[in-house]
Amino acid sequence: MLLVNSNKYTLDRYEGNSAVFLKYTDETDRLHIHRSEINEGLKEGDIVCISLVDGMYKIERLVEETQRQHEKIQGLLEKLKKQNL
Repeated sequence: MLLVNSNKYTLDRYEGNSAVFLKYTDETDRLHIHRSEINEGLKEGDIVCISLVDGMYKIERLVEETQRQHEKIQGLLEKLKKQNL
């Protein structure tokens, strides 16, 4: 097994037959992966670890990090809503 690299990404969106991932946390580097190479059930906003193993992408959803990020965003949205009342 040849492991080339491993990085964290956020699933930003789907465009046609591709999933667009942004490097976590700076979100400046993009990675496009064909839908056929990603796990079923990945949703926009999921944080994942992507490794290139023997020329194939291995994508692991980071459940706890995704949940923490979701809670952080929800908290910020609630704070903004209260400020605008």
